[in-house]
Amino acid sequence: MTERRTNEADRLIATALVENLAPAPRKLRERLEREHVRPRAQRWSWVYAFAAGLAVSAAIVLVVVLPRSHGDAADVLASSGGVAREAVDDHLRILVSTRPLDVEVSDMHQVKPWFAGKLEFVPPVSFLGDDEFPLKGGQLAVFDGHKAAAFVYGHRLHVISLIVYPDAAPTGRSETTLRGFHVISWQSGGLGLVLTSDLNWDDLRALEHRLQ
Repeated sequence: MTERRTNEADRLIATALVENLAPAPRKLRERLEREHVRPRAQRWSWVYAFAAGLAVSAAIVLVVVLPRSHGDAADVLASSGGVAREAVDDHLRILVSTRPLDVEVSDMHQVKPWFAGKLEFVPPVSFLGDDEFPLKGGQLAVFDGHKAAAFVYGHRLHVISLIVYPDAAPTGRSETTLRGFHVISWQSGGLGLVLTSDLNWDDLRALEHRLQ
């Protein structure tokens, strides 16, 4: 009963204030503000501060982690996909070239010495070619921004290019298929070697075995 009377009194007071457009007494307004408004404002201020902290933490994680992941992905791309792309581009240049090779002989004893003085390294290639994979010759190339040696072998109607270049970032042996060409890359004596051809994998691996 007491609670009902209290509620009714509150309703009448509120109605009277609205109908007469009279402002609430200053002391009442201050007490209500102190008891109801300020605690709520403080509570939401704390919530906003907490949310802002979470946002800053998430931003720090993005800054620290994402560039590192992006860097790792870029390293992988440069070490495998990048090598394959450049090898295929060089192979296509050899295929469509209208001029003969710089040195067009089937004797490795003439091809390999031809590079002397033209490169800052000696290509670790000793395979002289055979009936299955005859040597066609060689020429200077540019690979990964450095002077490189290109050896060209044949296999029936197929052309196989072998690029030997200074390898600044050894990544181990890899096999890749790109734009219809098979690419095998590996390292030897601090140099990178890349075989590229439209040969099937078994034949290309057979030539790789002869070159090692």
